[in-house]
Amino acid sequence: MIAITGASGAGKSSVANELLSRGFAVQMEIGRQIVSEQIATNSANTPFQNAVGFRDLLFARSVAAYDSWIQHNGPIVFFDRTFIEALAFSQIIGEPISTLMLHEAQKRSFHPVVFVCSPWQEIYKSDNERRHDFEFAKRDYEANCKTYSDAGYQLIEVPKFSIEDRADFILESLAI
Repeated sequence: MIAITGASGAGKSSVANELLSRGFAVQMEIGRQIVSEQIATNSANTPFQNAVGFRDLLFARSVAAYDSWIQHNGPIVFFDRTFIEALAFSQIIGEPISTLMLHEAQKRSFHPVVFVCSPWQEIYKSDNERRHDFEFAKRDYEANCKTYSDAGYQLIEVPKFSIEDRADFILESLAI
């Protein structure tokens, strides 16, 4: 189980889609799914309406997604963000992380190497699900890196290459 993290709008999902197109198992980002669902149902658990509700939903659904991949028969699953981002989001919104969340996170782990996509202003775009600005993307990046690093993961920065070359970099770094 290999995590890809970093800044919002830095190309993580594009790289994940490229890995998926090459036949790898990929857990796509849950946060954007949640925001889309919340908007469609006029619910408030979005980062821009109820940040704590969004964080809690993101954590619960991300843990469930992780658990669903435990039975996967393939050798590798790439995660476009994980429940660890929900913990990092707590830093951004200034909310404490519950003991239960920490306990649940500590029961699960990823490959010791985590791939990080840094803020990249040239490709950053806001949209209906991503309403924040590039400054938020930089804070998102810093919080994610700190949270993964504090959890003992080794961070490897993914170079700002084409999508295909970024996927190649990840695979070569893993010797796949």
